Amino acid sequence: MKTSQAAPTLDSSLYQPFSLGDVKKIQSTPDHQPPSKEDTIPGRYATVLFTTASQESALYDVYEDMKFLGELYQNSESFQLFTQNAGVGVKEIRAFNAGLQETGDFHKVTIRFIEVLAENKRLMFIKEIAEKYGKLYQQFNKEEKITIISAYRLSADEEQQVHRALKANPQNQGKEFVIEFKVDTAILGGLQMYTESEFMDMSLQSRVDRLAQEIQKFVD
Repeated sequence: MKTSQAAPTLDSSLYQPFSLGDVKKIQSTPDHQPPSKEDTIPGRYATVLFTTASQESALYDVYEDMKFLGELYQNSESFQLFTQNAGVGVKEIRAFNAGLQETGDFHKVTIRFIEVLAENKRLMFIKEIAEKYGKLYQQFNKEEKITIISAYRLSADEEQQVHRALKANPQNQGKEFVIEFKVDTAILGGLQMYTESEFMDMSLQSRVDRLAQEIQKFVD
């Protein structure tokens, strides 16, 4: 039997400002429905949270809150243990929410949602729910996160060329992109592109590997 665990101590140093990128602020949808639904426990809770946030004109505000909670889970072992403890009760959740409100301006929808998760013994899904809510917001916002990897740091003009090429693709009509540029000298040249659902390898290293495979066929 799991025992009750005190709420993790939060202080202002945990509430570090972080950039959400150039994300359009949308607070509600006409029908308050998410752009997609997923029949999993985290998916269903993310759907309910999206609808509730829209009804309260707080889609973006809750998006910020969920991003923070995802970062907190990623970087705080005490918060991870707190969410995994089935013995967490009303007193501990209120203490935790009080700590959140002291460190940042969290929306009342977020605060109540955390209470509901604890009441239903679903707090252990907070990380997945935060991720799925973020994806729902990005889908509705027609926003796609893309990671571009190059062998050397691209210039500002080259980064703009990449952005223009993505926007010029007819399949990307109406989409907004949040692009993260990274450097990996191992790819030798060219580019690699990651989206949430796709990987495209246009690197020189991949071409060298394919050539080596073809040569190996003759050797064998």
